[in-house]
Amino acid sequence: MSDPLVVSLADPRAAEPALTGGKAATLARLRTADFPVPDGFVVTTAAYRAHADAAGASDRLAALERGEERAASALRDRLAGTPLPERVLGSIRDRLDDGAYAVRSSATAEDLAEASFAGQHDTELGVDAADVPDAVARCLGSLFTDRAVAYRERNGVPHRGVAMAVVVQRMVEPDTSGILFTADPVTGRRDVAVVDAGPGRGERQVSGRETADTARIDRETGEVLDYRVGSGRAARVLDDDTLRTLADLGDRIEAELGGPQDVEWAIRDGDVSVLQSRPVTSLFPVPDPRPADDALHVYYSFGHRQGMTAAMPPLSLGFWRDLTNELGRQYGLPGRLGAVAGGRLYLDLTPYVARPWLADRIVSNLRIIDEPTAAALADLLAERGGDLPDPATGPRAWLRAAGSAGRFARTLVAFVAGFPGALAARNPEDAPDDLLARYEEEVAESVAAVRSHDSARQRVRAARDAVFESVDWLLEPFYGRFLAGVAAGWALRRLVPERADDVAELAGGFEGDVTARMGLALGDVADAARDHPAVADALRDGATLDDLSGVPGGDAFRAAFADFLDEYGFRGPGEIDPSRPRYRDDPSLLLGVVAARLDAGERGAHRDRFAARQADAAAARDRLEAAAHPLLRPVVRRLCRLYRHYVGLREHPKFALSKLLAEFRTQVLAAGDELVSRGVLADREDAWLLTLSELDAALADGATPGDLPARRRDHERFAATDAPRVVTSDGEVPTARVEPTEDASDLTGTGVSPGVVEGVVRVVTDPRNADLRPGEVLVAPYTDPGWTPLFLNAGALVTEVGGRLTHGSLVAREYGIPAVVAVDGATRRLRTGDRVRVDGANGVVERIE
Repeated sequence: MSDPLVVSLADPRAAEPALTGGKAATLARLRTADFPVPDGFVVTTAAYRAHADAAGASDRLAALERGEERAASALRDRLAGTPLPERVLGSIRDRLDDGAYAVRSSATAEDLAEASFAGQHDTELGVDAADVPDAVARCLGSLFTDRAVAYRERNGVPHRGVAMAVVVQRMVEPDTSGILFTADPVTGRRDVAVVDAGPGRGERQVSGRETADTARIDRETGEVLDYRVGSGRAARVLDDDTLRTLADLGDRIEAELGGPQDVEWAIRDGDVSVLQSRPVTSLFPVPDPRPADDALHVYYSFGHRQGMTAAMPPLSLGFWRDLTNELGRQYGLPGRLGAVAGGRLYLDLTPYVARPWLADRIVSNLRIIDEPTAAALADLLAERGGDLPDPATGPRAWLRAAGSAGRFARTLVAFVAGFPGALAARNPEDAPDDLLARYEEEVAESVAAVRSHDSARQRVRAARDAVFESVDWLLEPFYGRFLAGVAAGWALRRLVPERADDVAELAGGFEGDVTARMGLALGDVADAARDHPAVADALRDGATLDDLSGVPGGDAFRAAFADFLDEYGFRGPGEIDPSRPRYRDDPSLLLGVVAARLDAGERGAHRDRFAARQADAAAARDRLEAAAHPLLRPVVRRLCRLYRHYVGLREHPKFALSKLLAEFRTQVLAAGDELVSRGVLADREDAWLLTLSELDAALADGATPGDLPARRRDHERFAATDAPRVVTSDGEVPTARVEPTEDASDLTGTGVSPGVVEGVVRVVTDPRNADLRPGEVLVAPYTDPGWTPLFLNAGALVTEVGGRLTHGSLVAREYGIPAVVAVDGATRRLRTGDRVRVDGANGVVERIE
């Protein structure tokens, strides 16, 4: 049976989005559920296709897909200007009476959870019955407005995959109309409804000639939190009772449709009509699982703390959630630590920030590593601290607290047990190689144990367990030494306060830093290319490793590159996410960096720059000694040695952990290969879309996983979303107030590596596709060890995420690169080719005309 050309809103088929489009399908669903939706009918997508065929739209659609100029307007004009087919006209006229109608477009790619298409297609109000067919044709043509075409292209929606329907309803000529948001679209709070309202149809508000009245309502209590009267009016257009009626209506619509809604409404003679409802797509998801106590909880982004803010697929996300929860239990931390939102892991800070004395310490510590988070958290606590759950009291609570404190104390004692020995060590210079050797031995044993298992299922389990069990042997030999280094720095700043700035210089050019070693080794690879002009020319032209076979000197260069990959190929951008490729999987980033280095300086320039940093560190040590009291100079000399050789160990645990994560990646992909061979998966990479338990079940008995295409779409949608640093259990995303500079065009952040550099901006969101030229200012959302090769070419660094002790800041100081981090929206506010001045001491990025 062919699809109908026109259906009533009361017809069950009207609730099918493929037939009636997103807007009409939602209205039909609400009308069936007895919501006050005006009566009407839908000109279906079958009618659209008949009309498009009659208008000869196919050739114009092909031109649009080819990107031809003015193809969209030609297609739109052809659809709007061609009379509707007689059978469509007849079906419409049979349903019309005298009076006015509202004619609204309803595309199939509309009112979706991931893309609302709000305002992209046409609506015509107060249309006389005789003019409805022409209005329908214009709405059909609005599928190809310039704004709708651009919106589809931006959201990856193919033009040929969409169709248009049109909903025609009796016109409600309102006394008052407006929009109801069932969640606050500005703060994200799900417990607050927001109403915008104006007199009549609200045309003056829509056109921007007047502002609407705006009210915020507490959804739980019905209290009107605030009401702002719009311009052009002396009095409110809505009273409190009407606001509560609208909020209650929104509650019921949200419950029916399953998520926060943007509801268009109209009121005439006291009766409310629902004209449209669509998802609010701008809200960041609330963390899951929800708190069991129904109180306000505060969550901190694990990705921002780790310097990797990209979304992770389900398997990686579940892996880290389980690991953080296990660590929380092991170390006596109260409650469930990990929660998931928007493809990211969040850590529940509530048990700590609910105690004012502890909250102050947490905010203070966050200021050192992530100033924007500290500021946002401080503002949130000042405004809503009273909504946090009261710390548990009573005998049971005290017993639980004592048990947690005992487990935490045992762990802390184990970690700091090496502190006295580290302070007294005869040769702290040996610490980097000693610690690395211990890690290499532990990693080798763990990897061998993983690979000893017979089945892919067992190897995946063993690889996961190897990471979970690594924390103790990673931290116990490290923590005492690192703490001794921090203590040495603290002591130096107090013994020689007038030279406190020199303390940070002490760690520069530290040959024991595993990340610095990687950068130097890659510089050596570039020198290997310099030794063979034919190789250098090929790399400048974008040659791959395979392309170098047969090029004079190609084998020698490939051997040097292979040696680098043997040592560092397990690393890569975003490496805390096991699903992300490592250098050995995709060496293109490294080859690009090598090619760029060929035009930057002479052979060995990277080693010379490193030696200069070592000289700066030695000079800083000499200044500290000279400034100290003569009796304290031996102490200062000793503290300088401790600080230099222990603080630089910071990257060692992550270096070793990354090897285990790479092994886990290897085993998951091998399991993916097995499931492909058994017909369970279509692609090995689909394994990352499963949970660990689903992967285990699929390997055990071939169990069919869930809806993988839907999971892939969700992951792609989350990947395009900016994750907040802090989010609450009711959805609020607090943002810190930023103090403006004198020049409003300047960007401000946290200065983490001193120096001033002028240069051309290169915005890089994916380092695998970077083309950073020597001296350019690297502007990135974040950096982690996998980005380190780019630092060889960067003249300065600007990131959206980070603090004084995050990876990018440490490496920038190591390389002597001015750096400003925590610059909100840097990758959007700056563009490749802009010229800027980066002041790494004062945290300012100045645009230069």
